[in-house]
Amino acid sequence: MKKPLLLMALGLCTVLNSAYADTYDATLSGDGYQFSNSFSGSTAFDDYISFSTEGLQNIVASVSGTGSDAFSFDTFSLVDGDKNLVATGSVFNSSAHIAFGALETTQYGNFYLHVVGTSQGGTAGYNGTITNFVAAVPEPETYALMLSGLGIIGLIARRKMRDDT
Repeated sequence: MKKPLLLMALGLCTVLNSAYADTYDATLSGDGYQFSNSFSGSTAFDDYISFSTEGLQNIVASVSGTGSDAFSFDTFSLVDGDKNLVATGSVFNSSAHIAFGALETTQYGNFYLHVVGTSQGGTAGYNGTITNFVAAVPEPETYALMLSGLGIIGLIARRKMRDDT
């Protein structure tokens, strides 16, 4: 008698509290990408948003989500093409209805943003941006100038030591 009731309760829980897991491509836009997802009802979501970089680039990503009732992000992170963790983002659940996430790293290749969270209520969703820009690489002249400056400082220090003795 207890077994059929337990099975019925388990089935009812899965229907009422559905979970979404999705993998989709971010949309190329200007200097980076945009992404969004929306859903209805009380749900948990576990999404992977794919994008890529050309060469070594700084990656700055942000996401914001809202729901008609409680909404929160559990994870906002960058994973590689094999879904291994590369960088962990910061998650800010500022109120019962709004949440934010942000991360910054320097990488190259194919990646996913991993967005995990929950929403209670009628309608909810999130959207975000991924901005890629080339990481600054010093020119050889910069190194030459720095070494020249260190050499001059060394000469001055040596002269001071000689004058003091």
